[in-house]
Amino acid sequence: MPVAQRVARSGAGPRRDEPAFTLDDQVLTYRQLALHAAAVAAGLRTVRPLRRPWLPPGAPLLALGTGNHPVFAELFAGASAGDGAVAVLDPQWGAEQAGAVLDRLRPDLLVLPAGRTALHRAADRLGLRTLRADAGADADAYEAWRARYLGAAPAEHLRAGGDDTPFLIGFTSGSTGLPHAFHRSRGSWRISLAEGRKVWGMDAEAHTLAPGPLAHGLSLYALAECLESGAAFHGLRRFDAASVLRHLERGAVRRLIVVPTMLSALCAAAAGRGAPGRRFASVETVVSGGAKLSPQLIAPVAELLPQARVREYYGASELGFVTVGSPGPDTPAQDVGTAFPSVTLEIRDTAGRPAPLGTPGTVFVRSPLVSDGYVWGEGSFRTVGDWATVGDTGRLTADGHLHLLGRGGMVISGGLNVYPSEVEDALTRLAPIDTALVTAVPDDHLGQALVAVVSGTGPDHLGHTALRDLCATVLPRYQVPRRFYTLDAWPLTSSGKIARGRIEEWIARGDSRLRALPEEPHG
Repeated sequence: MPVAQRVARSGAGPRRDEPAFTLDDQVLTYRQLALHAAAVAAGLRTVRPLRRPWLPPGAPLLALGTGNHPVFAELFAGASAGDGAVAVLDPQWGAEQAGAVLDRLRPDLLVLPAGRTALHRAADRLGLRTLRADAGADADAYEAWRARYLGAAPAEHLRAGGDDTPFLIGFTSGSTGLPHAFHRSRGSWRISLAEGRKVWGMDAEAHTLAPGPLAHGLSLYALAECLESGAAFHGLRRFDAASVLRHLERGAVRRLIVVPTMLSALCAAAAGRGAPGRRFASVETVVSGGAKLSPQLIAPVAELLPQARVREYYGASELGFVTVGSPGPDTPAQDVGTAFPSVTLEIRDTAGRPAPLGTPGTVFVRSPLVSDGYVWGEGSFRTVGDWATVGDTGRLTADGHLHLLGRGGMVISGGLNVYPSEVEDALTRLAPIDTALVTAVPDDHLGQALVAVVSGTGPDHLGHTALRDLCATVLPRYQVPRRFYTLDAWPLTSSGKIARGRIEEWIARGDSRLRALPEEPHG
């Protein structure tokens, strides 16, 4: 990990008894974090790693499936120390998705919560060595395994790896239901952390609250920032607006890292507490990502956090940070700011040539922050010489601002990337559904909300709630459509394909040819 050595130094330095990682009210100091992470690194060096062409020979791979858990930081730091690598699994994946990832990944060690029974069974079928968090003194408990290696010296085991070696396996949505796996080098994050110190207002005193999932890049990167700087990271097991407000009341948090839907929920919760004008002046920086901030949200955020500078970024898992901006109430809706330090932007036409200034085209970047590509999957990320793209469409203004016009076939809902084709594939694998079309509609809270039109033997008889429950068995919660419709006949193009544009028009105008599924099934 780019910060493992920093953790070792902080654990032995003057801030060793300061908080490093706080989850809800459970606190791990830098001294404790360094000792625990060193035990993880020492334990992983006793395994015999599989040979993987995308990792150095002998490099161990740990799959971290705990979600937001008190042991997350020590596992992440320890597993990626030296030449080790860590794959962060999304706890919102269904058992089918997670099992498919593990089958491809074949980690040398897997750590899961005690309650993920289906996933433990999948790991057993694959013959994976699995440790259970929160399992007490059981033989396969993570805490018992870690105890065998406590005493390992952090300075010896939390070593820095080479810049060009992978330390992180991340995942993006795939069009087939199997998430794409990409790998990122230590050097790319070291440059990003160094460049981002001034951009994001980061130093050892910048206590940071990132209440989102650590399996997603926004909070995971915030954790790395804190550990690299010796600052305190604060997180929650799950996002809850009231819990965030309680953290802010304590006055220690200087940075808040959120997606726009979280900011919206915080403003609503603060206004609903019967205390108009409630303010938290300790917050100096708000970093927002995952979706464009609504101009209507700028004023409520300024009321809630009067001393905070709001920064937002556009980027992608495979590209890293691309642009950064400071949105205001008059910022154009498509303006995502100017190039992040060390990043160069270029707009190219359909022939791959640089487009004239102001002309829409495909967004390309030249950047040291770009990932090293996919371990598996054929996503939208591609490189052309020194340049890379994920296929997004945009245009550049004369003053260097990027206006983002489209993100290919991807939808951003609640700050999370969703490919409608992936959801369609999952829906049609459910027995009652033979055809599905998934699109997105504007939503005040989520930015974009998923809507599905389905047909088959069962939709009319299932009901909305039952179908959502059924979808949750094969999809993460954020990929489950918010509304379902059915119809008697699909509109088709001249080539026999479903006329997607016509369906989207029907949804927009509430056409009677679409029937919203009832909350409860028909009797």
